Amino acid sequence: MKIRTVFGTIFALSVWYSTPGFAAKCQAPDLSGDVSEAQMSEFYSCIQPKLQAGYGKKGSEVGTAYVDWKQASKFPAAPGVHSGQHLMTYVNAAGYDAYVKYDGGAAPVGTVIAKESFTIKSKGKWKKGPLLIMTKVGDSASATGGWEYTGVKPNGKKLSVDGPGFCHACHQAYAHQDSLGYPIPNARVN
Repeated sequence: MKIRTVFGTIFALSVWYSTPGFAAKCQAPDLSGDVSEAQMSEFYSCIQPKLQAGYGKKGSEVGTAYVDWKQASKFPAAPGVHSGQHLMTYVNAAGYDAYVKYDGGAAPVGTVIAKESFTIKSKGKWKKGPLLIMTKVGDSASATGGWEYTGVKPNGKKLSVDGPGFCHACHQAYAHQDSLGYPIPNARVN
């Protein structure tokens, strides 16, 4: 009986360790030099399950649904205005076609954009960031260009922001493109 238990444990551990991203120690690329798209994609494939499991922990509707949406970036885009975090962009079906034109046209009401975020530290370390969410609600959010800004912490809890204007204070610089900051050109899907 004990032999079966040992073999069962060994089998269970082998399955767990073979699951991409969960048991693997994800080594962040060194940002002091050029990082290729392939290096960033490989790193992202390691951390993706960790990010998605965290955002979905507390049952956030977007935190669990976005994993089935289409990606609007081929790899996590270089740090930008979101506190130096790398971003991987997903868009729901309602807004995907309009978003990936990257032409600044108005997104339809019902568009939801979710951006996974993480920070790369030194010596191969990295830190999870929040899931940043924009929802196009139209006239009910006229003060923020028709967008509602929310988020989910890496542990699945709701991200608190200082009122609707906090995020829009930066996004209003993109008013000419419906308040959208797109992924850098080489990270965009075709």
